[in-house]
Amino acid sequence: MIDARIDVSLRGLDRLIAAAGPRANTGIARALNRAGAPIANAEIREVKKILGLRNHPRAKTSLGDAVKRKTSKRRATSARLEYSLAGWGDGFSLIYYQPKETPRGATVNWLGARKLVARSFYLSGKFPRRRASSISHVVWQRVGKGRWNLKRPKGPGVPEAMVQPSAKATWQAGAAQRLPAALAKELGAILAGYA
Repeated sequence: MIDARIDVSLRGLDRLIAAAGPRANTGIARALNRAGAPIANAEIREVKKILGLRNHPRAKTSLGDAVKRKTSKRRATSARLEYSLAGWGDGFSLIYYQPKETPRGATVNWLGARKLVARSFYLSGKFPRRRASSISHVVWQRVGKGRWNLKRPKGPGVPEAMVQPSAKATWQAGAAQRLPAALAKELGAILAGYA
């Protein structure tokens, strides 16, 4: 498991937290959720960019659904003052990594660089006149002799992308920009008697 935590300076908000008293946890949880949702969405966009993921017209599942299955957002509560975004599992089908056919196999975008997957294909027919067929919804790799001795290789996964410096910077910048303003708004509403 890869864990990346971000701490944001709350200097200047400590008086508001103290003035809110026992209701402060409720306001902090609301602020974390208000700020966390758009930050998590920006982080997921950055992960897609790092991995080079794109929808493919022949893929059976949309990329958004595929990424949603590999990530989980956990909202903050007054008992647990933490908003988290987790990514797990292996990578996605290579059809989402911008595959291109070559005579030696398909090349895919692998963390920003083209990588050849030996003995792989996603179109049928002989090169260079290859065409889409009923099996063109994934990239296939030959693993032995015989026509149907195939496997579906996968690319790098969400956890590898989430620890890249640009992904961490996206999370940090979003938290530093959005969280103090959200805290001030939610704690101010509590002190004004609106929440």
